[in-house]
Amino acid sequence: MRDSLPGLIVLAIGGSIAPPLLLLTTLFLGSRRPLLNASALTLGYLTTCAVIGVSGLVLFGGAESTVSTVGRLISATVGALLIVLGLRSLLSPPEASSPRWMESINSMSPPRAFAFGIALFPLQVKNLAIFVACLNLIIASSLSPQGSIVALLLVLVIFAIPVLVLISLYAALPHKASTMLGSLQTWMGNNNRAITVVICLVFGAFFLMRGLLGA
Repeated sequence: MRDSLPGLIVLAIGGSIAPPLLLLTTLFLGSRRPLLNASALTLGYLTTCAVIGVSGLVLFGGAESTVSTVGRLISATVGALLIVLGLRSLLSPPEASSPRWMESINSMSPPRAFAFGIALFPLQVKNLAIFVACLNLIIASSLSPQGSIVALLLVLVIFAIPVLVLISLYAALPHKASTMLGSLQTWMGNNNRAITVVICLVFGAFFLMRGLLGA
Protein backbone atom coordinates (compact mmCIF):
# COMPACT_ATOMS: atom_id res chain seq x y z
CA MET A 1 0.00 0.00 0.00
CA ARG A 2 2.82 2.39 0.85
CA ASP A 3 4.33 1.98 -2.61
CA SER A 4 1.07 2.74 -4.42
CA LEU A 5 -0.21 5.43 -2.03
CA PRO A 6 1.58 8.44 -3.63
CA GLY A 7 0.39 7.49 -7.11
CA LEU A 8 -3.14 6.87 -5.83
CA ILE A 9 -3.25 10.28 -4.16
CA VAL A 10 -2.00 12.03 -7.31
CA LEU A 11 -4.64 10.30 -9.42
CA ALA A 12 -7.37 11.12 -6.90
CA ILE A 13 -6.33 14.79 -6.83
CA GLY A 14 -6.71 14.87 -10.61
CA GLY A 15 -10.18 13.38 -10.27
CA SER A 16 -11.15 15.87 -7.58
CA ILE A 17 -10.70 18.74 -10.04
CA ALA A 18 -14.15 18.47 -11.57
CA PRO A 19 -15.24 21.84 -13.02
CA PRO A 20 -18.85 20.73 -13.77
CA LEU A 21 -19.36 19.49 -10.19
CA LEU A 22 -17.77 22.58 -8.66
CA LEU A 23 -19.75 24.88 -10.93
CA LEU A 24 -23.00 23.08 -10.08
CA THR A 25 -22.18 23.26 -6.38
CA THR A 26 -21.75 27.04 -6.56
CA LEU A 27 -25.03 27.29 -8.46
CA PHE A 28 -26.87 25.16 -5.89
CA LEU A 29 -25.40 27.27 -3.09
CA GLY A 30 -27.21 30.19 -4.70
CA SER A 31 -30.55 28.36 -4.82
CA ARG A 32 -33.49 28.57 -2.40
CA ARG A 33 -32.16 25.62 -0.35
CA PRO A 34 -28.41 26.18 -0.66
CA LEU A 35 -26.93 23.78 1.90
CA LEU A 36 -29.50 21.02 1.38
CA ASN A 37 -29.23 21.11 -2.41
CA ALA A 38 -25.43 21.32 -2.53
CA SER A 39 -25.10 18.51 0.02
CA ALA A 40 -27.62 16.35 -1.86
CA LEU A 41 -25.75 16.92 -5.12
CA THR A 42 -22.45 15.90 -3.54
CA LEU A 43 -23.97 12.86 -1.83
CA GLY A 44 -25.48 11.66 -5.10
CA TYR A 45 -22.17 12.14 -6.92
CA LEU A 46 -20.21 10.22 -4.29
CA THR A 47 -22.86 7.51 -4.09
CA THR A 48 -22.29 6.70 -7.75
CA CYS A 49 -18.53 6.72 -7.16
CA ALA A 50 -18.89 4.33 -4.23
CA VAL A 51 -21.18 1.93 -6.10
CA ILE A 52 -18.82 1.79 -9.10
CA GLY A 53 -15.82 1.42 -6.80
CA VAL A 54 -17.23 -1.41 -4.68
CA SER A 55 -18.53 -3.20 -7.78
CA GLY A 56 -15.10 -2.97 -9.39
CA LEU A 57 -13.34 -4.33 -6.31
CA VAL A 58 -15.81 -7.21 -5.97
CA LEU A 59 -15.69 -8.18 -9.66
CA PHE A 60 -11.96 -7.78 -10.31
CA GLY A 61 -10.32 -7.79 -6.88
CA GLY A 62 -9.43 -11.46 -7.09
CA ALA A 63 -8.04 -11.45 -10.63
CA GLU A 64 -4.42 -11.26 -9.54
CA SER A 65 -3.10 -13.39 -12.42
CA THR A 66 -4.32 -11.04 -15.12
CA VAL A 67 -4.40 -7.74 -13.27
CA SER A 68 -1.03 -6.56 -14.63
CA THR A 69 -1.98 -7.02 -18.28
CA VAL A 70 -5.49 -5.69 -17.76
CA GLY A 71 -4.10 -2.77 -15.77
CA ARG A 72 -1.76 -1.75 -18.57
CA LEU A 73 -4.58 -2.01 -21.08
CA ILE A 74 -6.84 0.13 -18.90
CA SER A 75 -4.11 2.74 -18.39
CA ALA A 76 -3.38 2.98 -22.11
CA THR A 77 -7.09 3.17 -22.95
CA VAL A 78 -7.77 5.81 -20.30
CA GLY A 79 -4.76 7.82 -21.48
CA ALA A 80 -5.82 7.74 -25.12
CA LEU A 81 -9.40 8.65 -24.16
CA LEU A 82 -8.30 11.62 -22.07
CA ILE A 83 -6.02 12.91 -24.83
CA VAL A 84 -8.89 12.67 -27.33
CA LEU A 85 -11.20 14.52 -24.91
CA GLY A 86 -8.56 17.18 -24.31
CA LEU A 87 -8.00 17.74 -28.04
CA ARG A 88 -11.75 17.81 -28.68
CA SER A 89 -12.22 20.43 -25.96
CA LEU A 90 -9.32 22.43 -27.36
CA LEU A 91 -10.55 22.39 -30.95
CA SER A 92 -14.31 22.65 -30.40
CA PRO A 93 -15.91 26.12 -30.47
CA PRO A 94 -16.93 27.58 -27.08
CA GLU A 95 -20.57 27.33 -26.06
CA ALA A 96 -22.46 30.55 -26.65
CA SER A 97 -25.14 30.08 -23.98
CA SER A 98 -25.81 28.17 -20.78
CA PRO A 99 -27.90 24.99 -20.87
CA ARG A 100 -31.59 25.38 -20.05
CA TRP A 101 -31.36 23.15 -16.97
CA MET A 102 -29.18 25.79 -15.27
CA GLU A 103 -32.20 28.09 -15.16
CA SER A 104 -34.19 25.57 -13.07
CA ILE A 105 -31.54 25.09 -10.38
CA ASN A 106 -32.89 27.88 -8.17
CA SER A 107 -36.17 26.02 -7.59
CA MET A 108 -34.78 22.47 -7.59
CA SER A 109 -35.60 20.25 -4.59
CA PRO A 110 -32.97 18.24 -2.62
CA PRO A 111 -34.21 14.86 -4.00
CA ARG A 112 -33.80 16.16 -7.55
CA ALA A 113 -30.38 17.54 -6.66
CA PHE A 114 -29.42 14.09 -5.33
CA ALA A 115 -30.59 12.47 -8.57
CA PHE A 116 -28.68 15.11 -10.49
CA GLY A 117 -25.51 14.14 -8.63
CA ILE A 118 -26.07 10.43 -9.32
CA ALA A 119 -26.36 11.09 -13.05
CA LEU A 120 -23.52 13.62 -13.18
CA PHE A 121 -20.57 11.37 -12.37
CA PRO A 122 -20.95 8.85 -15.24
CA LEU A 123 -21.38 11.76 -17.66
CA GLN A 124 -18.03 13.30 -16.67
CA VAL A 125 -15.85 11.04 -18.78
CA LYS A 126 -12.59 12.56 -17.58
CA ASN A 127 -13.37 11.96 -13.91
CA LEU A 128 -14.81 8.53 -14.61
CA ALA A 129 -11.63 7.55 -16.47
CA ILE A 130 -9.42 8.75 -13.62
CA PHE A 131 -11.60 6.92 -11.09
CA VAL A 132 -11.25 3.69 -13.09
CA ALA A 133 -7.49 4.21 -13.09
CA CYS A 134 -7.60 4.61 -9.29
CA LEU A 135 -9.51 1.33 -9.00
CA ASN A 136 -6.99 -0.37 -11.24
CA LEU A 137 -4.13 0.84 -9.04
CA ILE A 138 -5.91 -0.40 -5.90
CA ILE A 139 -6.54 -3.81 -7.46
CA ALA A 140 -2.98 -4.04 -8.80
CA SER A 141 -1.63 -3.42 -5.28
CA SER A 142 -3.07 -6.81 -4.17
CA LEU A 143 -4.36 -5.40 -0.90
CA SER A 144 -6.54 -7.25 1.57
CA PRO A 145 -10.30 -6.61 1.25
CA GLN A 146 -10.09 -4.24 4.21
CA GLY A 147 -7.10 -2.45 2.71
CA SER A 148 -8.86 -2.08 -0.64
CA ILE A 149 -11.91 -0.54 1.05
CA VAL A 150 -9.69 1.89 2.97
CA ALA A 151 -7.92 2.87 -0.26
CA LEU A 152 -11.28 3.38 -1.99
CA LEU A 153 -12.50 5.54 0.90
CA LEU A 154 -9.33 7.61 0.61
CA VAL A 155 -10.05 8.21 -3.07
CA LEU A 156 -13.66 9.20 -2.30
CA VAL A 157 -12.53 11.62 0.42
CA ILE A 158 -10.04 13.30 -1.91
CA PHE A 159 -12.68 13.51 -4.65
CA ALA A 160 -15.01 15.24 -2.17
CA ILE A 161 -12.58 17.73 -0.62
CA PRO A 162 -13.04 20.67 -3.08
CA VAL A 163 -16.84 20.46 -2.86
CA LEU A 164 -16.84 20.07 0.92
CA VAL A 165 -14.62 23.15 1.18
CA LEU A 166 -17.17 25.18 -0.79
CA ILE A 167 -20.09 23.91 1.31
CA SER A 168 -18.23 24.48 4.59
CA LEU A 169 -17.26 27.99 3.52
CA TYR A 170 -20.87 28.83 2.76
CA ALA A 171 -22.07 27.31 6.05
CA ALA A 172 -19.54 29.29 8.09
CA LEU A 173 -19.77 32.62 6.25
CA PRO A 174 -22.95 32.65 4.14
CA HIS A 175 -22.92 36.36 3.27
CA LYS A 176 -19.23 36.65 2.40
CA ALA A 177 -19.24 33.24 0.77
CA SER A 178 -21.99 34.27 -1.63
CA THR A 179 -19.77 36.97 -3.12
CA MET A 180 -16.73 34.70 -3.24
CA LEU A 181 -18.67 31.83 -4.79
CA GLY A 182 -20.15 34.17 -7.36
CA SER A 183 -16.65 35.21 -8.42
CA LEU A 184 -15.55 31.56 -8.46
CA GLN A 185 -18.55 30.62 -10.58
CA THR A 186 -17.71 33.34 -13.10
CA TRP A 187 -14.04 32.35 -13.20
CA MET A 188 -14.82 28.66 -13.65
CA GLY A 189 -17.37 29.43 -16.33
CA ASN A 190 -14.79 31.46 -18.23
CA ASN A 191 -11.94 28.96 -17.76
CA ASN A 192 -13.77 25.61 -17.75
CA ARG A 193 -12.48 24.79 -21.21
CA ALA A 194 -8.84 25.56 -20.37
CA ILE A 195 -9.00 23.58 -17.12
CA THR A 196 -10.47 20.57 -18.91
CA VAL A 197 -7.87 20.69 -21.70
CA VAL A 198 -4.90 20.87 -19.32
CA ILE A 199 -6.13 18.09 -17.02
CA CYS A 200 -7.07 15.77 -19.91
CA LEU A 201 -3.78 16.22 -21.76
CA VAL A 202 -1.52 15.99 -18.69
CA PHE A 203 -3.20 12.96 -17.14
CA GLY A 204 -3.83 11.44 -20.57
CA ALA A 205 -0.12 11.48 -21.38
CA PHE A 206 0.65 10.04 -17.93
CA PHE A 207 -1.81 7.15 -18.28
CA LEU A 208 -0.80 6.42 -21.87
CA MET A 209 2.90 6.21 -21.03
CA ARG A 210 2.16 4.16 -17.91
CA GLY A 211 0.14 1.70 -19.94
CA LEU A 212 2.62 1.43 -22.80
CA LEU A 213 5.73 1.21 -20.63
CA GLY A 214 4.15 -0.82 -17.82
CA ALA A 215 5.39 1.62 -15.16
